Amino acid sequence: MKHSSCILLLLPLLAAACGGSKTTEEKTADTKTFTYSGNPLVRDKFTADPAPLVDGDRLYLYVGHDEYYPGQDSASGGKEFNITEWLCYSTDDMHTWTDHGPIMRPTDFKWAVGEAWASQVVKKGDKYYFYTTVQGQDPLGKCVGVAVADSPTGPFTDAIGRPLVSDDMTDNGPRGWWNDIDPTVLIEGDSAWLCWGNGTCFLARLKPDMTSLDGEISVLDLPGYVEGPWLHKRGDIYYLTYAAHGAGKERIDYATAPSMDGPWTPRGMLTDSAANSFTIHPGIAEFKGKNYLFYHNATLTVDGHSGAIGRRSVCVDTLGYATDGLMLPVVQTEKGILE
Repeated sequence: MKHSSCILLLLPLLAAACGGSKTTEEKTADTKTFTYSGNPLVRDKFTADPAPLVDGDRLYLYVGHDEYYPGQDSASGGKEFNITEWLCYSTDDMHTWTDHGPIMRPTDFKWAVGEAWASQVVKKGDKYYFYTTVQGQDPLGKCVGVAVADSPTGPFTDAIGRPLVSDDMTDNGPRGWWNDIDPTVLIEGDSAWLCWGNGTCFLARLKPDMTSLDGEISVLDLPGYVEGPWLHKRGDIYYLTYAAHGAGKERIDYATAPSMDGPWTPRGMLTDSAANSFTIHPGIAEFKGKNYLFYHNATLTVDGHSGAIGRRSVCVDTLGYATDGLMLPVVQTEKGILE
């Protein structure tokens, strides 16, 4: 009996020891990784609205997961889109990528009824703030929500239990209750700004808590502005890049300013419309000495379903700057950033 008891006591320790010494093959099998092979970047899922975050020596890429549903191809009025969750990928070299899976779903906001849209994650201090758009119910309409996590891959939880921005707070302009979508955030020292909007470009300062507005909401007059703003700064220049009216489809334009207070000077087109896609959405990052423009097109086929207005695919190409600080036009390529 004594020998049997000793063996039983040793079994958990042996199992733990064996479990802690996995082979390379077993570790690889447990980790979802893939190698970048050109555009689109992600090949096994439809992905849209890319938002990069550089954190230390790693780049994290947040996307909406476009999913097919029966009847989608004949849907209209916004029903063509079916983003059910937000996904996260990361890399330390832009070539080998880790798939971290879903980080949040729209119904994780208890005040929301669904409909995931474009998002961005930013880091302040030791917290990660996730700004996104969902369909609110009181008041009804698109709302900007904010969630928070201790890690770039989550878990993210609703930070305030209500919308950060709702339709009753903004001018009910040309897009009506579609106004409050596509948030982007720029942090500079102790200051932070939130920009968003469809049809109208809104801008507001955030309080240091990152979960409430600080002052009035202003409207920026940008030529051809549609949606999908992205804020970034390089040197002494502030950049606001956005989806604009193109030739029957959206393209990406941008404006620059000497400060977040403006004035904002329109600089024209950064890149033209995306292949097979009505929408396009910018995400810009500098990573390990190189600059990148993330966007989406709709050229991918997954499980026999071809790309469409609501079945998009994230891509990346190199971004350049002229000596005066203006961004050089980006040509979208299938090769992407392959060397």
